[in-house]
Amino acid sequence: MFQKEYWERKALDHRRPPDHPVVRQYVVPKIEFISQTVPLTPSTRLLDVGCGNGFFSYYFNQTCEVVGVDFSQKMLAMNPITRKLVMDASHLTFQDFAFQVVFCHALLHHVENIDAVLREMRRVSSKYVVVLEPNRNNPLMYLFSSLVKEERKALEFSMDYLKKKMSSHGLKVVASGSHGMTVPNKTPAFLLPLVRLLDFNQPLGMTNILVAER
Repeated sequence: MFQKEYWERKALDHRRPPDHPVVRQYVVPKIEFISQTVPLTPSTRLLDVGCGNGFFSYYFNQTCEVVGVDFSQKMLAMNPITRKLVMDASHLTFQDFAFQVVFCHALLHHVENIDAVLREMRRVSSKYVVVLEPNRNNPLMYLFSSLVKEERKALEFSMDYLKKKMSSHGLKVVASGSHGMTVPNKTPAFLLPLVRLLDFNQPLGMTNILVAER
């Protein structure tokens, strides 16, 4: 329940929109990395689990047929895509193999039962499961996760931990990397020229990206 309150708190009334230049700089290089392995075409059905206010679904929707789900009605109201539903990630109300790609960004460290969510993501995927989560090996991310109780599960989220979690659910990781130094809601816009220089795969990148096949 405290996670739901966290995502519906008043401070998020002024969350950056998906087309903000800092958000774009955070998202687009990661989608480019994913697209090196995963075909993203107009015929691709993609489910964005925990889509929030649409940081990724906004950009995926320019290429794919996207459905977004989230348990926060407040976040969904800010998401600009058309196909979006209030839904619990651990009980997805879709048929098996309904989407070629099932994606989540910064979701797993907020859920009560990570294994239940990964099982559901695998079940509704016909091919790919893509997970983006904070990299606990980044010092700033580690500090942030330590200080904010709703973010604390991320303290476990090394690349090895995530690979083992996905493998335990029959998901074979075929591409992975720790990427970038941009923080979509916190990086000042005037720092964009600098953070662009750091938006590549590196051991201390802020975001772990894992592309898996079922």
